[in-house]
Amino acid sequence: MTAFCAALRDTRLPPLALIELAAAVVGSVYREVADAHCGDQPCPCGWHPRLPEDLEALQTALALSATPTLQPDLASMVVLGRA
Repeated sequence: MTAFCAALRDTRLPPLALIELAAAVVGSVYREVADAHCGDQPCPCGWHPRLPEDLEALQTALALSATPTLQPDLASMVVLGRA
């Protein structure tokens, strides 16, 4: 968040523009990692990129991280004891 706020301040870009740039960076990193695992001398770790499945996993992770979590409402909580 600190880096994001600093980038907002330094670039004066709208927040969504910075988030789109961050997504482009993640996509670029994925592409480089995927490329390193293909070809004549792939990485020996055994991972094989599967673009459709990998994109779905990245989209799911983004959706889960971006979805707001419900915060408990103190007025509706059951009292469990006394102080």
